[in-house]
Amino acid sequence: MLRRLLPTIAIMLAAALALPHVVAGQDPQDPPSRLRIAIPGDDGSLTPYTFESGYAFMSLVYDTLTWRDAAGNPKPWLARSITRDASGLVVTVRLRPDVKWHDGRPLTADDVVFTYRFMVDRPHPRFTAQLQDIERVDRVAPLVVRFTLRRRALGLEDQPFADVPILPRHLWSGLPRNRRAPAGLPVGSGPYRLTRYRRGSSYRFDANRDYFRGTPSVPRIDVPIIGREDTLSDQLRRRLIDAAPLTIPPGTRRSRPSGLRVADEVSYSGTMLLFNVAGRPFRRLVARRAVSSALDLDAIAANATGAAGGVVPAEGGIVHPRSPWARAGKLHRFDAAAARLAFAEQGIDAFRVAAASNDPVRLETGRRVVRALRSAGARVRLVELSPKALDRVLGRRGAPASFDVAVLGIPALVSYDPAFLRATFGDPSTAPLNDGGYRSEGFDTLAARSASARTRAERGVVVVRQLKLLARELPAVPLHFGGGAFVYRPAAYDRWVAIRGTGILDKRSFLRGQAAQTSGTVRSAGPQDVTDSSDDQGFSLVPIIIGFVVLALAGCLWWLRPGRR
Repeated sequence: MLRRLLPTIAIMLAAALALPHVVAGQDPQDPPSRLRIAIPGDDGSLTPYTFESGYAFMSLVYDTLTWRDAAGNPKPWLARSITRDASGLVVTVRLRPDVKWHDGRPLTADDVVFTYRFMVDRPHPRFTAQLQDIERVDRVAPLVVRFTLRRRALGLEDQPFADVPILPRHLWSGLPRNRRAPAGLPVGSGPYRLTRYRRGSSYRFDANRDYFRGTPSVPRIDVPIIGREDTLSDQLRRRLIDAAPLTIPPGTRRSRPSGLRVADEVSYSGTMLLFNVAGRPFRRLVARRAVSSALDLDAIAANATGAAGGVVPAEGGIVHPRSPWARAGKLHRFDAAAARLAFAEQGIDAFRVAAASNDPVRLETGRRVVRALRSAGARVRLVELSPKALDRVLGRRGAPASFDVAVLGIPALVSYDPAFLRATFGDPSTAPLNDGGYRSEGFDTLAARSASARTRAERGVVVVRQLKLLARELPAVPLHFGGGAFVYRPAAYDRWVAIRGTGILDKRSFLRGQAAQTSGTVRSAGPQDVTDSSDDQGFSLVPIIIGFVVLALAGCLWWLRPGRR
């Protein structure tokens, strides 16, 4: 009988050994040799100082100390471990030893120290604002960096660690002040190298085969620049491109063409109405309240369901309702009668609502805002401006701000960690994104308390007070979240990893086994010790199958041993 069973057992063992290396949570589809992802506009040379809106593509080239996982929580990335001392004011970061720049040089503590000092010396509107709580950065050893903090800054692991890209010191050191970046294509440590950039036409990325988290699954990514959405749609249908961002203005009904999928995960990016509180008529709180009362956010967003991926009204303020920091409840109050009375009796001057002419979401939002205000009796008109003209009236190009109201974006960073509230509404002398000139001693005091909080719970209470204060003083009216999605052809590539708050255009989508990784999570909750245990590229089923087969074989041999009756 044993002789009859042995061939079957041998076939089972051979089949188990021949199984491919299956990774849990990973689609068995073979990745393509090339993926084509279109974008609507040129975004410069994609260094941290030259990109405009293409952070996702810039982050394919550069890495950060931590990086957010699918749940939106920061995890160790370039960092191997992050520890705090008992005071919570000294943070030690130990770097991975296996990271190299694209030119082959090792990434060390010197690069991290240089980056953080450089961004203080050369202010960047997004990154420098995140460094206010860092007193100094020092090299302790070749792979160890010490951050000394002014305050506990419990959100440090998210901002700046998960957002500020590390620069190669040997290329950026000594950069003249009249230069924004070194000459040539960018050199980073990320999973892709930018190997070709044709201004106004296209980008090409090639996989970094020496990437410390494994060779990316897609060897090459081509990024054509296609400005018209009808052209984007046509090229998707004709299979000339494989994926593209899609804007969804409020009220738009989306179709799902055959062979395409729409990845419209929760987006923390949003839209707000920003007041110029330094000029007429909105230096008066009564004028700002009149505008706010006239706006029915459900009608403006045309989607009151709060469904993932939809255009969600910002009833709870500037933090997305599905952010862990959204605890203030409903803050916006629509009162059409009060608005009509204010516009009739308060002598509110005529004003203009500015919106970018190349942004369908904010342009349609502006139209809806103007219609609502006119119905309340306001003398208002919409002004469509080019991006450069909008920057000028906002005072971003050296000239004084000359706008009345502007339809602008809500940064996703605000919903990841409320420390970014200070960058958006803090004292204008230290908050580069405060375009409206809002000044509030009360807000600045609360921001300092948030940065000094000892626990996440204590910080959460302070954040609620910040959100309620902003709802009372109204430097802006948050309108809605969402308005963007990502369309792709699953037949071309279907290993996307959705990141809560930003979507699927993320470096994790091109790294093997990322969907299954859950270890090593960093929470921006308070002092902690964090170690990266996410090096494994997935969970292999092969050893388990082989183990079962071997056990079965041993059991058969024992059952059929000589002398057993």
